[in-house]
Amino acid sequence: MAQCTIIYPGHYELMDELTDEQAGLLIKTIGKFHRGEELSITDPLLKGIWLGIKHDFVAQKVKYEETCKRNQENGKKGGRPKTQKNPKNPSGLSITQPNPQNLKEKEKEKEKDKENNKEKYKPSTSSTKQIEVDTSKGILSDSEFNKIMF
Repeated sequence: MAQCTIIYPGHYELMDELTDEQAGLLIKTIGKFHRGEELSITDPLLKGIWLGIKHDFVAQKVKYEETCKRNQENGKKGGRPKTQKNPKNPSGLSITQPNPQNLKEKEKEKEKDKENNKEKYKPSTSSTKQIEVDTSKGILSDSEFNKIMF
């Protein structure tokens, strides 16, 4: 059995409807349930709330037992194999990844590809026109704007 119990926010919404005495009885009922003792609830409101909360506690217990079983099975498989102390390989892994020998060549190829792409997508200067605009006046008139754009 798990050493803890999760009380969800939805449970608190139900408990808000209880008096302090009923809430105390509910807490004692939760304790008795987890110890496996006999439960006797006479208050119908308290019994209804208990039945709603009990469902979540049963689900928690089933999930905990499944986790324990899975952990036991994984433990039987053993852990990570022990490796010999090797100062050349401080990570403890049995095989290390080799360093690439042609890394500089690959970087040069990438640079060439970037330059080729820049030239490929470079806008042509023949399609653009340069016009001097007097911006001291502030906003351009429609005719001045049309001269620049068209």
